[in-house]
Amino acid sequence: MSLQSIQMLRGIAALLVLVGHVAQTEIRFLDNSIAPAGLMTGFSGVDLFFVISGFIMVYATRGLPQFDTPSVARFLYARVTRIYPIYWLFSLIMIAAIATVPGLTRSVSNLDLVASFLLLPSQTAPVLVVAWTLIHEMYFYLVFACFLIAPARWLPTLLAVWILAVALAGWGAAGNLNAVTAVIASPLTAEFVLGCGVGLLVMSGRRGLALPMLLAGLSLWLAANVYLTLGPGSLTTPHGWMRVLLWGLPSAIVLYGCVCLELDRGIKAPEALVQIGDWSYALYLCHLPIVAIIARIWTRYGPDIGLFDNVLVMVLGASASLIIAKYAFMLIERPALIFARRMGRKLFTSAPEAGARAPADRIW
Repeated sequence: MSLQSIQMLRGIAALLVLVGHVAQTEIRFLDNSIAPAGLMTGFSGVDLFFVISGFIMVYATRGLPQFDTPSVARFLYARVTRIYPIYWLFSLIMIAAIATVPGLTRSVSNLDLVASFLLLPSQTAPVLVVAWTLIHEMYFYLVFACFLIAPARWLPTLLAVWILAVALAGWGAAGNLNAVTAVIASPLTAEFVLGCGVGLLVMSGRRGLALPMLLAGLSLWLAANVYLTLGPGSLTTPHGWMRVLLWGLPSAIVLYGCVCLELDRGIKAPEALVQIGDWSYALYLCHLPIVAIIARIWTRYGPDIGLFDNVLVMVLGASASLIIAKYAFMLIERPALIFARRMGRKLFTSAPEAGARAPADRIW
């Protein structure tokens, strides 16, 4: 059973990140910037993505048998085939762009291509800069796969122990972290666990006060972004546990409210946002190179038409990103996913499909 609210929130998360990078690129490349720095709070879409990932892990693995290795293998196969194929495609395109557009970003010789293509922790940023989040995602999936081996009733305890271990690791390292331990000790893990917590509540039937919770989450998110934009230091991107508090927690509350409204009241998400949610992964991967290339080309070859330059570059970057994401999903990502599922049925014939158990009836 798919949830339209989840696709809607994926679409919103991708649009938020798009807005953040459009503003950041306009400020970086164009003269007389007009984009408010507060738009870069759109990077909170990343935190919404992490919370959604945690929810989906609980939601999608409901009904899996315990101590079943083929089921865990099938889970990992589904994650790998979801993440890597289109990511590799856009990475190859980005390498070509780096070699073609002078000054766009780092040179190819400064990239760690092996770590980038495998999404391994590295001191060097991936080819697609946004893929730093995918490194965290793959880590989440590996740890969660280990949890699937244990009895389902242990999951809340295992998640709590995981967060405690993250906190202790960060405290013990006191900033002396390498690429691997930086991922392991990252507070962003807490956002994934928050999403798992929402999934556990929803799946067990502990659903109530959906609309007040949604409004509370939105209010907290708005207040956090006003504070980040106008508060002391005007910090537009928080870090560490402060990021979890200001962006991760409101995202989890909003997620809970949206899912409960759909399950218990039958409220449907706007179709346009659901469709963008379908394209959200492709949009997330492709938008930053597209926006940066358009801005760079315009600054080198475009006519000087005053502040209209800035507006035009932002509109062109956002529009091109959405169009390319749509067709990348339709022509590449969706067919690849269908093919991967067919192969998965052949490879894991003994492993049952997840999702046999629907969310429990409302009990509050």
